[in-house]
Amino acid sequence: MSQPQPPWNPQGQHPYPGEEYGPSGAQPPQDPRQPPPGWYPDPNGQQVLRWWDGQAWSQHTQPLPPPAPANGHGTTGSPVPGAAAAAARGSASSPWAWAVAASPLVLLGIAALVSVLTAPGSSVSQCLLAGDVVAAVFAIVAAVRDARALREAGEPVGAGLACWCLLVPWAYLIARAVKRTRKSGTDWGIFSAGVIAWLVVIVISVPVTSSARTSGETFNQAQVQSQIASGIKAKSGVAVTVACPQDPPVNPGSTFQCVATAAGGSTVAVNVTIQDSSGDYIWQVAS
Repeated sequence: MSQPQPPWNPQGQHPYPGEEYGPSGAQPPQDPRQPPPGWYPDPNGQQVLRWWDGQAWSQHTQPLPPPAPANGHGTTGSPVPGAAAAAARGSASSPWAWAVAASPLVLLGIAALVSVLTAPGSSVSQCLLAGDVVAAVFAIVAAVRDARALREAGEPVGAGLACWCLLVPWAYLIARAVKRTRKSGTDWGIFSAGVIAWLVVIVISVPVTSSARTSGETFNQAQVQSQIASGIKAKSGVAVTVACPQDPPVNPGSTFQCVATAAGGSTVAVNVTIQDSSGDYIWQVAS
């Protein structure tokens, strides 16, 4: 089957001989709010002209015309139809921009995952640091993709726009909203969502880190490890080194586990129970 011909002559925008205005032979009704049918720059950014039938883009394309002569004579490109161009430019609610706004929640998620996978050996600060690194990389990648999408949509943003994300994600979202020429309430909505996400992280992480700091003051890790090692040697005659969590729970009745390692490499678990708020504890070698 031969390829279909465009409904209009690419040069003169006149019908080809024998061509009709559609299956019924009648010209499609023209929406007065839309530009007239014709060849326009491709809305998807391809270096071709695409046929606009007065209502929607068609599948017909043709090469771009040669550039205008130096003296300024010659035809110039027509503007891209407004409604179709808006669809091609993309929405302000880019999924990559929303990803930047959600990056603080990634921090919490990664910190929680690291805490579960490495318990009881990792501290709260270590978990938060791991989450912060992953969230920062996630936000930068999302910002780069979002800035690229904005440029492809015709927004006057430079390649360095994503660098604002190196400060904090919401700094990028502010710069994004300011730079866009076609601003909407959604741009500031994305920024607001990013700020709210950071507030959630602060509300959750500050008490957790404060609790970890308090537990560090109450629980002297080096002293407990030394006392348990001395106790094991006194009972069994075996010299061991003991490793306990850096930020264990210190509420009365809470328990955590330390690991005693002998010179030969054998290990044994030691269960520790906090007795009271002053940090007194008892320990027992796990059977």
